[in-house]
Amino acid sequence: MSTDLYLPLIRDAVVVWDGQGRIRVWNDAATLLYGPSPMQAIGAPVETLLGGISPEQTQAVVERRGGDGRRLLIDATWTRRQGADGQTETIEIGRDITGQRAVEDRLKRSELRYSSLFQAMAAAFWELDFSPVGGMLMALKGEGVEDLPRYFDENPAFVREMMRRTRVVDVNDTTLSLFGIGAREHLAGSVEPYWPESSSAVYAAAVKAAISRSGHYMTETRLRRRDGSEFDALFTAAFPHEGLVQGALLVGVIDISERLAAQADLRRVQDEFAHAARVSMLGELAASIAHEVNQPLAAISTNAAASLRWLSRDAPDVERAVALTSRIGADAQRAADVIARVRGMAAKRTAARETLQVRELVEETLLFLRDELQAQGAGVVVEADEATVHGDRTQLQQVLVNLVMNAVQASEAAARIHIAVVQEADGVSISVSDNGPGIAADPDSLFNSFYSTKPDGMGLGLPICRSIVEAHGGRISASNASGGGALFLIRFPVEGDHTKV
Repeated sequence: MSTDLYLPLIRDAVVVWDGQGRIRVWNDAATLLYGPSPMQAIGAPVETLLGGISPEQTQAVVERRGGDGRRLLIDATWTRRQGADGQTETIEIGRDITGQRAVEDRLKRSELRYSSLFQAMAAAFWELDFSPVGGMLMALKGEGVEDLPRYFDENPAFVREMMRRTRVVDVNDTTLSLFGIGAREHLAGSVEPYWPESSSAVYAAAVKAAISRSGHYMTETRLRRRDGSEFDALFTAAFPHEGLVQGALLVGVIDISERLAAQADLRRVQDEFAHAARVSMLGELAASIAHEVNQPLAAISTNAAASLRWLSRDAPDVERAVALTSRIGADAQRAADVIARVRGMAAKRTAARETLQVRELVEETLLFLRDELQAQGAGVVVEADEATVHGDRTQLQQVLVNLVMNAVQASEAAARIHIAVVQEADGVSISVSDNGPGIAADPDSLFNSFYSTKPDGMGLGLPICRSIVEAHGGRISASNASGGGALFLIRFPVEGDHTKV
C-alpha cells in the first residue's frame, strides 16, 4: 500500500523534494502551515516555498513565514534517501513550535525575575518542599485524626518531626549570611536545626494556617543560627494553592533583633524620663502638699476644738466627743494618704488600684468635707447611677475634694453644688457644677500649673486633678454650665486596663 494514503493522517507538515529541489510530496498539514495547496506546491522549487535548506542538516529549528504572514518557528527533521528513479530525495517533517517557544520564553523570563528577586532581597528567603509534611497529615487523616490543630498541641514531638521532614530546596545569599551558614554545602537538609524548641508552637501555627487554606501566615518568633545562637525574627510563609501535598513553600525571614532592642531601649529611656520628670516635680509637689493637706488638717483642728468644748462642759457630752474624735482619725488618715502618694511617686511605686463604687466614693468625699460645707453654708445634691471605676481611692477622692472646694470658694453666696454620676454606653461620667459666676478665662488654662483665678490660690489643684484623671485613663474638662456657674466633667472609658465599668 502506498505511503501517500497515510499522509492525510499525519498532523505534522510533510514535504518531499528530489535532487533538483523540486517538490514531489506536500500534505494537507503543510498547506495549513505554509499556505499553498498540494496542487500549487508540487513541482515548485522548495527554496521558493520553504527557503534554503542545508544538505548536511538532519534536525534544526528554522524560522519561516506562515500562510497568513506570521513568523513561525518550525522544529524540522530531514531524512535523505534514494528514490525509485535512483535520484536522492529529501523528506522533511516539520512541527510548529511557535506557541510552545513563546510559553517557554515567558517562563524563562519569569524564572529569571523570580531568581533575581529571590537573591536580591534584603530578607532571607527559603524555598521549601512541604510535600512530606502533607503526606504525614494525610496519614493522620487516614488514622481518624480529625482535629489536627489539637493534635499538634498535644503532640509536640510530631511538630518537631514535621520540621525534620520539611526539606530545604534553596535559599538566597541573605539567608546564608543571617543564619551564619557560610556556604550552601553547609546548609542543613531540613529546617528543624534552625527552629528552637521554644518556637515549635509558631511552626505548628503556620501549618494550622496552611491546612485552613489561609493564603499566608506571619508572626514574630525566635530562630536559631548555625552556631546555636538565637535571634528575633519576623517570619512569613506563603502557602501554595494546591495545598501541602504538592508545591513548594516560600518562607521569608527578617531579623528584627535590633528593632526590638531599640524599642526596649526606648521604653527604658521613657521610663527614666518619666521618673526624672516626677522627681523634678517634687519641688512643685512640696507646695501642693500644703494645698492638699490643708483641708484635712483644718478639719482636724476644727473637730479637736469642738471636742474639747463638749468635754469641758459641766456635763461633758462624751458621745459627741467620741464622734468628733473619729472624724479626727479619718482626717488624719486622709492627710497621711496624701503624703504616702507623694512619696510613692518619688519612689516609682505604682498606685494601688481597686474596683470602686463611684457613689460610695462621692459620699465618702462629702463626709470628709461635711464640716467645711456646713461652715460655708453650702448645699450639695448628688445624683448617681450604679457605676464602678478601677483606680486609687485616695487619688480619686483628692480630685473630688478639689472640685467641690473650688465650687464652694467660687460662689459669692451660699454655694449650691450638683454632683452627677452617669453610667454611659462607653464609660462613666462624673460632673461637678455650681451656681457661681462661671469661668471667665479660657477653660483649658485652668489646668496649667500655677495658674489661679483666686488671689491666694497656688494654681496646683486642677493640674493635679488632670494628672490623676489621665493616669486613670480618663479625661477632665471645664466649661460654663448652661444654667450658669462652672461645670467640670470627668469621663472614664470602658475600654483599657485603667477603667472597668
